Amino acid sequence: MSLHELRNLTQAATRPGLHFGLAVFGETGDLHKAELASIARARPKRRAEFLAGRCAARRALTGLGLGHASVPADFSRAPVWPDGVTGSISHASGLAVAVVAETSQTRALGVDLEGNTPLKPELIPEILRHDEPLDPPDGEPGASAIRVFSAKEAVYKALYPELRMIFGFHGLHVTPSDNIARLVDHPETREIPDSVKDAPLPYAQWLGDRLILSLCALPSDV
Repeated sequence: MSLHELRNLTQAATRPGLHFGLAVFGETGDLHKAELASIARARPKRRAEFLAGRCAARRALTGLGLGHASVPADFSRAPVWPDGVTGSISHASGLAVAVVAETSQTRALGVDLEGNTPLKPELIPEILRHDEPLDPPDGEPGASAIRVFSAKEAVYKALYPELRMIFGFHGLHVTPSDNIARLVDHPETREIPDSVKDAPLPYAQWLGDRLILSLCALPSDV
């Protein structure tokens, strides 16, 4: 568990209009009725994950004066934020992180937290496209791949509330040297409008000794 490290990463990621919240698995806290309904049939592990995520979400929402708001999950398990708010939640290594912003400033947010552990070699072809170079090319492939994985997770989470489409890792192309992702032609992305596919999707990423934090924030004027 690296709460201190995660706090440092979110401090580095903080910018005007963004509000982060952190939590640790095993914390105690109260859930709203709608939130409890979201996990009525969940297993203990999922319930602990959900509770930590909502603790983090309420701490993030405190920055918007909404610290007591309910954040239930929809049918796809995506968080349902208060009106006028966009946000995202992620979990890893016994920790949860949430980030929120007002939709007047930020159209969509996606955050991803991963352990800074190299991706297993057999998983790399499932995550990276053949035209995505590992950066740096002479480094540990798994270490580069886990960063690409995290970037794609953050971008996907930012896009999902708008597109409401599930697509695989090969539907996104990431250029780590520019911190830009793009949707590409793929069987699972063919129904996505070309105007969305053509748009560059910027992301940012922060590396710690044990954790990786990735963030995709799409401005409202794009």
